[in-house]
Amino acid sequence: MIILITGSIILSMGFGCGKNLQETSPGMAVYKTKDDYFNNAYCFMKKNGDIYMYPSFYNPRHHSIDTRIKISDKDTTYTLRVKLIDGYILAGEWSKNMVFLDWTFKEYLNYELKHNTAYIPLTVLKDHILDKDPFLELYYDPNRPRKYEFSDTALINQMIRKGELDKYFEKIK
Repeated sequence: MIILITGSIILSMGFGCGKNLQETSPGMAVYKTKDDYFNNAYCFMKKNGDIYMYPSFYNPRHHSIDTRIKISDKDTTYTLRVKLIDGYILAGEWSKNMVFLDWTFKEYLNYELKHNTAYIPLTVLKDHILDKDPFLELYYDPNRPRKYEFSDTALINQMIRKGELDKYFEKIK
């Protein structure tokens, strides 16, 4: 079986509206969780327990894997999270309503591949919720265009060292 790794044309074109990705993308988040969920898949869940968003990394129609997932000989990694110092994470996809699953990204993608689907039943996702309230701290960049990118990890680490995250990011929790 041949799997094509394709770029996200929509993302690279700035959602087709003539703006670059930075102008249209939501701000980055910096967070710290109760446990190490760096490699765990996620979904977004309302307070009433309804899941309202979950990612899809496989496109069965084109037999392609999303560029947010990087597959190497040894691992499958999610490219929109970067480890910072002191247990903080810099994230490109996030929500204050994010919950973590007991699946790694590799297990999540393997489910999609095994079932040849981009849609995981909500009951299956609910059965795999590991932590419904994972955040100890959560900050986000409210700027449009967003001010910080993954290339700014040294700068953000310096903010953490100085205890100044809330000076540059809006604190949610």
